[in-house]
Amino acid sequence: MKTGRTPIKFELDELRRRLQEAEETLDAIRSGEVDALVVSGPEGEQVFTLRGAEHPYRVLVESMNEGAASLAPDGTILYCNGAFARMIDTPLDTVMGHKIGEFVEAGETEALAALIERGCSSAIRSEMSLRYRTGVILPTQISLNPVKMDGSPLIAVVLTDLSERQRREEAQEAIRLRDEFLSIASHELRTPLSTLMLQLALLERLDANADPSRFAQSVAKARNQADRMTELTNRLLDVTRIASGKLELDVANHDLGEIVADLVEQMSEEAGKARCEFRLKIENSVIVRCDRFRIEQAILNVLSNALKYAPGHPVSLVVERQGADGVMMVEDRGVGIDPDALTRIFNRFERAASQSGGLGLGLYIAREIVTQHGGSIRAERREGGGSRFCITMPLSIMP
Repeated sequence: MKTGRTPIKFELDELRRRLQEAEETLDAIRSGEVDALVVSGPEGEQVFTLRGAEHPYRVLVESMNEGAASLAPDGTILYCNGAFARMIDTPLDTVMGHKIGEFVEAGETEALAALIERGCSSAIRSEMSLRYRTGVILPTQISLNPVKMDGSPLIAVVLTDLSERQRREEAQEAIRLRDEFLSIASHELRTPLSTLMLQLALLERLDANADPSRFAQSVAKARNQADRMTELTNRLLDVTRIASGKLELDVANHDLGEIVADLVEQMSEEAGKARCEFRLKIENSVIVRCDRFRIEQAILNVLSNALKYAPGHPVSLVVERQGADGVMMVEDRGVGIDPDALTRIFNRFERAASQSGGLGLGLYIAREIVTQHGGSIRAERREGGGSRFCITMPLSIMP
C-alpha cells in the first residue's frame, strides 16, 4: 500500500507555508526590520517598499521647473534633475561629479562656499547668479537644506529662476523712470517756454526806439530761455541717439589738457557766479583719440555738476598720464555724494535729492560718451567732504 500526501493536502500545506511567510514578512515590516510601509485600506493592508515609495517623488523632482540637486559637503554635485542642468546650460550626463562653484558667477564663489558650509547644519536661502557656458548670467534663488543618506551628510539644493521676476522688476522700474522723466521734462520745458512767451508778449508791446534798453533786455531774456530749451532738447536727442546706437564720433588725436584748459576758460563766467575757483594741474601732451566736441560735452557735464554742488569752494582739475591711459580728475569740496547714490549716479534720469532742476541726464550722457571712446568714468566721495570724478581714456600716443 502506497503512502504519501494527497494532492489536496499538498496544496493546503503550500498555502499554509506562503501565508506563514507573508505573516512573518508583515511582522518584520511592522517591527522595522524591513524598509517598507504597510498601509491599511478598504482592500486590506498594502505593502510599499521604500524603493517603490520613492518612485513618485523621483518623478516629481525630475518634472520640476526648479532646479534640484544633492551636494556632498564639499560642494560636489552627486545628483541633479534636468531643470538644474538646463539652468547651467550643461548636458545632464556631464554635471554629476563637478563642483557647483564651477557654474556660479566668478564674484560669488566665496559667498557660495559660505552658504554650503552653513547649509551643512541648517536650512538657508539666498540669491545667487549662475553662469552659462556662453557667459550668460542667470539670477536664481538658492535654498539649501541638510539631509542624511545612509548616515552620510548631504545638502539638498533647490534653485529657482529669478530672471522673469527680474524682467518684471526692470519693466516696472522703466515705467517708473519714464513717468518721472515725463513729469520732470514737462516742468523743465514749461519753465523756459513760459518765460519765452512772456518776453515775446512784452516785445510786441515795446517800441525798440522809444525804450531800447528795456527792449534789448527782453530780447536777451528771450534768447536765454530759447538757448535753455535748445539745450534740453539736444540732451533728449543725445539720449535717443545713444539708446539707438546712432551717436556718431568724429575722432582724431587731441591733447586732453588743452581740451580741459579751453573749457575752464569758457566756464569762467559760470564759475564766477558760483563763487568757485578752478585750480589746474595739467601734464603736457596727454594725447587721446577722441571726438573733441563729444568729450568736451562729457567734461562740461562733470564740471557743471561740480559748480552746482560746491558753490563757494575751489574745484581742482588734474590731467595726467597713468600708464597707458590719460586721466582727468575733478575734485570739489561740496556736499558730496550719498553712498547709496554712487551706484546710480550715472543712470538715466537720476537726480540728486537736493537737485532742484535738470533732467538727470548729464552724467548719464557723460558716461556713455566716455565709454564709446573706450574709456571709463567713476565717482567717489572725498575724505573730508566733497566729490571726485575720474575720467580715464586710452592714450593714442605713448610718451
